[in-house]
Amino acid sequence: MQFGRFRIGLRTLKTAMAVMLIITVFYFFKRPPFVASLASVFALRESWDKTLSFAKIRLVSNMVGGLLALVYFLVYTHTHHAVWVPMIFLPFLVIVAIVFLDGFDYNSGVIGALAALLMISLNIPPGATVVYVIDRIADTFMGVLVAIGVNRFASPEPKKKG
Repeated sequence: MQFGRFRIGLRTLKTAMAVMLIITVFYFFKRPPFVASLASVFALRESWDKTLSFAKIRLVSNMVGGLLALVYFLVYTHTHHAVWVPMIFLPFLVIVAIVFLDGFDYNSGVIGALAALLMISLNIPPGATVVYVIDRIADTFMGVLVAIGVNRFASPEPKKKG
């Protein structure tokens, strides 16, 4: 659909559909949809094949970012919320994530890993437990899975040459 220079394409509609599904499902489970919605937006690509290929990278990067967020949470809690932890230790974990993913040739997953690490780490509410961090890690995986599902089932069949 075209409006002058502006268009609403299938990828735009699929992205909105993925976000809508997450917000709706998370509403009924009384879970915050923020992390899962962003994860689905990051993962959804223009085609099923590209989404599937990028989803693998996204799942690895989510795991790296999520595990580093867990490390951050444990250190932050163990130091009784010391002010140096977000100022010094979190940027150190950013370096660790980049170096690790680059070392395994997952450069395209760096942004996703850092998004997961920072979204989780910088949004930990006072009094949160390790369950909060694990829930947010699970949310990132759910967002990626919704993106895969939407792109698989909301994409037109490829035209057969013939």
